Amino acid sequence: MDAALGKRVASGVAVAGVVVAAVGWLPDSGRAAFFLLFALVAGYEWSKLAGVAAAPGLIGCATTVCAALVALWLVPPARAAAVAVAAVFWLVALLVVMFYPRSAALARRAAFALPAGLVALGGAWCALTLLPPAIVLWALAAVAAADTGAYFVGRRLGRRRLAPQASPGKTWEGAAGGAVGAIACGCVAAWWFDAPLGAWLGLAAVLFAASVVGDLFESVLKRVRGVKDSGALLPGHGGLLDRVDSVLAALPAVALLHGPLTRALL
Repeated sequence: MDAALGKRVASGVAVAGVVVAAVGWLPDSGRAAFFLLFALVAGYEWSKLAGVAAAPGLIGCATTVCAALVALWLVPPARAAAVAVAAVFWLVALLVVMFYPRSAALARRAAFALPAGLVALGGAWCALTLLPPAIVLWALAAVAAADTGAYFVGRRLGRRRLAPQASPGKTWEGAAGGAVGAIACGCVAAWWFDAPLGAWLGLAAVLFAASVVGDLFESVLKRVRGVKDSGALLPGHGGLLDRVDSVLAALPAVALLHGPLTRALL
């Protein structure tokens, strides 16, 4: 294992341990407060990708995100609406990725990127507060499995680029490895919960597709700003946003499907 990969694994395991403990043991309000800290950091990094340069502006944007989330916490029906709005946004984000670099002018505009960050972070945070802890843990594990599968398969077998303009390093082979990881998590969940396999595989497929969109959209934001990472908080990963970009898109999709599929899944 090379040094860079060792740092990546060590920081990933450390963050995963803290997150699992928070989801598994904190009450609903405590879990919401815990992930509010994540939203604060991610909001700061997203604001940089949106073109905000001065520290006061970055702090102001991150604080605005947190204030909006606190307001959503106080109005539960608004949280459900925020999840739905986020899901629609990620469809727009898919179009931005598909039409990049023609969409670069849109992605570069702060008038688009800043509200996009609020919607994306708000939707994911609301999904975390609305979903049962067991589903949250499964979704996070499935995204991690997909990322891990894509990383290792892409490094070993990657040849055909998935989105050469938006993210030259990602390949179709890596995406296939990621899909296998997500589907494996769906199979494990079906066995663990003794629930229909088809429902879990469907949820895993939607989660994986959404996670790819989240990853590629952040890549577009980084490319239009000419940066490699959103920050340097996590050794081997870059910024926090680099680690959770897939999660931001996946969680609203899972939250929307969880209601109709609750009886089938659990």
